[in-house]
Amino acid sequence: MRLKHRTLLIVLAANLSIVGLQAQNVRLNFFGGYTFQDRFPIGGSYLGYTYNEARIAEGQHYGGSIEFDVRPNKAVELLYQTQSTQGYLQGSGFNEFGPYDISLHYIMIGGLGRLPFSDAVSGYGGLNMGCGWMTGDHNATKFAWGGKLGLQINLSSTVGIKAGAQLLSPVQGFGGGFYFGTGGASAGVSTYSTIYQFAFTGGLCFTFDRSGGPSAQRAPSSSAPSTGTVPPPPPPPAPRR
Repeated sequence: MRLKHRTLLIVLAANLSIVGLQAQNVRLNFFGGYTFQDRFPIGGSYLGYTYNEARIAEGQHYGGSIEFDVRPNKAVELLYQTQSTQGYLQGSGFNEFGPYDISLHYIMIGGLGRLPFSDAVSGYGGLNMGCGWMTGDHNATKFAWGGKLGLQINLSSTVGIKAGAQLLSPVQGFGGGFYFGTGGASAGVSTYSTIYQFAFTGGLCFTFDRSGGPSAQRAPSSSAPSTGTVPPPPPPPAPRR
């Protein structure tokens, strides 16, 4: 399973490197945030217990992404995010089982649009798709999609701050959901339910302008003196006799 993740990452990175060869701007984003808990219905039984709900606890997430501009205010983004948290199962008789230590990971690729409000502030939004997988007593990988909205404040031409909200989710139509362990690697309950993870996120953005940027110097005019000094005035005309 890990080999498939690495293969997907290599393929996505190779495709984006082709786009990056023609990109005017390249941005590196490093972010962190808070993901809220999510409850979702399940169906299953184990050792006489019937499970009807699962819960992923809230927790902090971290990640990074790289953006390549393909048109003015349009970019392609490759993103990775990880979260370490706990999972719970709600059984019959209002019994909750857990916690089970789990880690959730996402590799996403998608489009990003920008709406400049001024030279220093711009809004952004986008949609991503890729894969999400969970590691714990067992591993599971599902197709996933996501969306985001936020603001970027530029502190300089190269450094900015981002703050916004996002939603990440495995897809029900592809058997979305994660496998929860219930006491070890040899026992468990399979659950196939869509998970919606809503989060607030923020971080730093580093912009690399490959076109030379506004700081590029204009070539001097050929008509200007090369020494930068003012030529002496012409001599006065000779007096007539």
